[in-house]
Amino acid sequence: MVILVNVLSATHSDILQREHAAFAPSILASAICGNYVDFNKSKKKNTFSWDKCLVDIVLHPGKKWMEDIHTIYTPMIWNNSHWVGLAINLDMGLVEILDPLPALHGVRRVGKLMKPLVASLPYLVKKVAMCELTQFTGLKSFIWKRIPDLYTNTRSGDCGSVSMKFLEMHAHGDPAPHMSSITDRVVDDIHKQYAMDIYKTIVLPSYYAGHITDA
Repeated sequence: MVILVNVLSATHSDILQREHAAFAPSILASAICGNYVDFNKSKKKNTFSWDKCLVDIVLHPGKKWMEDIHTIYTPMIWNNSHWVGLAINLDMGLVEILDPLPALHGVRRVGKLMKPLVASLPYLVKKVAMCELTQFTGLKSFIWKRIPDLYTNTRSGDCGSVSMKFLEMHAHGDPAPHMSSITDRVVDDIHKQYAMDIYKTIVLPSYYAGHITDA
C-alpha cells in the first residue's frame, strides 16, 4: 500500500495541490491506533509525545496540515484483514469512510475501530501543527461517517485496491462511472492499471537511473 500511495500522490499531484489535499501512508492510522493506549492513559493529552513518523507526516515540507493541507486521503486496515479508505477533512473534523464491504462490520464495531483515530486527531493536529483555530479549542473528537451506496466488493483480496480507487475518485469529486457503478470487471482493470502505474512511476525510473549511473 505504501508504494501505491506514493504512485497516486505523484499521478494526481495537480488536483491534490489545487484542492489542498494529500495522500498519506497507512502508517498514519496504524501509528495513531498504536499510540492510543498510552495517549488515553495520559493525564496531559495536550502535551502527549507523538511518534516521529506521525510528526513527519503532519509537518511534511510543503504539505503541513492546516497550512498547506486540509484533506487527507489514507488507507486504514481493520483487524489486520480488511482495508477501507479514509477521507479526513481537517477543517470540518470529519472522517468519511469508504468501505468496499460495509456488511462486514456493523455500526458499533466500526465505532470501536475508529475511536482511537477520531479521539486522537484533534490533539495531534493542535500540538504538532500548532493549530489554534476555533474547531480545535475544545479538542472534540472528529466525527466519522460511512459513505453509503458504494460498489460492494465481496471477492477476497480486492479491498485494498478498491479502497485506494475510492480515495482516488473522491479526490476528483467522484467522476463517472462513479464509485457506486464500479463492477467486478472494472476492479480487474483497476488491478492491471495500478500494476502499470507502479511499473511506469517506480520500476522504470529506477531501472534507467541505475543504467545511467553505471554508464
